[in-house]
Amino acid sequence: MLLVALTLSPSACTKKQDVAVDLAGLRPITMELVVVDDELDPFEKHAGTLTESISVRAEEMLSRAGFPVTHHYAMLVKKPGETDAQAKARFSPWLSTQPLPAGRRFVLGDVMEEDETGKPRPIGLRTYVVAGEAIVTHANVVDASVIEDDGKGPMQQPVVVVTLDAAGGERFHAATREHVKERIAIVVNDKAMSVPIVQSPISGGRVSISMYGYDDHAVVEARRLATALRGKPK
Repeated sequence: MLLVALTLSPSACTKKQDVAVDLAGLRPITMELVVVDDELDPFEKHAGTLTESISVRAEEMLSRAGFPVTHHYAMLVKKPGETDAQAKARFSPWLSTQPLPAGRRFVLGDVMEEDETGKPRPIGLRTYVVAGEAIVTHANVVDASVIEDDGKGPMQQPVVVVTLDAAGGERFHAATREHVKERIAIVVNDKAMSVPIVQSPISGGRVSISMYGYDDHAVVEARRLATALRGKPK
């Protein structure tokens, strides 16, 4: 699972035109769950020349039938102090030259690396290919809450638990039933927050989003994300 720190606009949030936005009109908050197409390998033979900081890497995966396969993705290493938006602006022109079939698109997620203390930290952005329309979106969210570290065991990352409405819960259950052993991307503000493999159909209409980090900052960001998705003031 990919874990990522997400910085949202502070202050209270409300819903406007089915998009959660903060009351100051800053940064809309969007969320979608969409199927990852791991059958397609667009970077096995990529188009054009690799540019600065961009590389193509291989990852070992299991196919839906349970056989090991090699899959490729493109990665951009972030410069010191570079924001996600700046990194994406450098990455996007090259990605736009990479052909994809109709109904497919790229989303970006973090690449993690352990620091000297053994904790994961983001060092760059990587690609996922997602297929079709979103299974559910922020418009299907009826509640969101944060599960924080209870201090009784190994330190845990905060998790945002999202409750979907009846229609969203049914679509999510149907999609997870159809796509067992496949990956589904949880995308917030056009960034893959986590990309779990569906192990079995998921009923109950709840989705968990793990935040990157173990500190107070990660907890603050998890609370802001939950507030934004609820579309209610604190």
